[in-house]
Amino acid sequence: MGREQSWEEREPSGTIAVVPVREGRLPEGGLEVIAEAGGAVLAGDGARAAASALDGAAHPLLVWETEGFRPAAWSHALAETCSGFGVVLLPACPDGRDLAPRLAARLGRPLLAGAVEIGPGFAVLPRDGDRRGIRVGLTGPAVVTLRPGTGGALPRADSDTAPAPVGGLAAGDEHADVLDAETLAVVAPDPTAVDLWEARRVIAGGAGLMSGPDRGVAAFALLSEVAAALGASVGATRPVTDAGLLPLDRRIGSSGARVSPDLYVALGVSGAPQHLSGTDHPAHVVAVNLDPGCPMMAVADLGLVTDAAALLEVLARRLGVGTGVDRVGGDEEELG
Repeated sequence: MGREQSWEEREPSGTIAVVPVREGRLPEGGLEVIAEAGGAVLAGDGARAAASALDGAAHPLLVWETEGFRPAAWSHALAETCSGFGVVLLPACPDGRDLAPRLAARLGRPLLAGAVEIGPGFAVLPRDGDRRGIRVGLTGPAVVTLRPGTGGALPRADSDTAPAPVGGLAAGDEHADVLDAETLAVVAPDPTAVDLWEARRVIAGGAGLMSGPDRGVAAFALLSEVAAALGASVGATRPVTDAGLLPLDRRIGSSGARVSPDLYVALGVSGAPQHLSGTDHPAHVVAVNLDPGCPMMAVADLGLVTDAAALLEVLARRLGVGTGVDRVGGDEEELG
């Protein structure tokens, strides 16, 4: 009888998630790629603590405790382990996007970046500013990054499953000579410039802001200033982008971006199915609309029945912005 092959020596099959960890915390999208893959490699500072928090929900669960994020060195260190799996799945977080192309190059595999869906033998990649997706067949081994907010839920935890260390990598010294770029500082992204799917706060304007003689020009100029003051990204419904008040990359919905922020504020957005299909379970939703029965109110954690344009101006005054913009709503007293 021949010896039994280890899983690293077998033909690549199955899916494994590779999740960079910082200070014991999983990145955004980390839980989702683990749920999609079933098994995971956690690597980084505090990887053991992050593994303990999963409570056996991933199998296999491999842990590499190492200090400092060095994507070039990591790609060398993790390549042997990952080579045993057909699909290597990473979250499309900053560290995941940095590591994935290096790991793909090291493994000699194609990289499918920013997928919004993955299934048996395929991945869906967004195109045309997220307005459509193309289905790409996974006909061989590949490395895939998955956008946060698009994956599944974690499977039921198995308390008998304990994390195992990644074989041969615990010391973390054998690839110390691999050159990596030096990180001088981590700069937070400008929320007004990031893609909507990455935004943690979104303030969206709808047809309810398109009133007045200028059909919403002043209102949407003010909306941009308010969003910047709150560290939020600006979103819009289809009528707004069709009218040219905001560019197409600000559209949220089935023909635009899909968002999953911590805070979603909908000003004058009625909540048509086309728009709601682009909101993927935001953590907190605030809706401002004159119609208390509109669909947006039904999904809101906080609903304000008032004129959205008037409230926008009051908010701008409280934030000290928009002094050079003409009034777009009613008086503050009208808001009660």
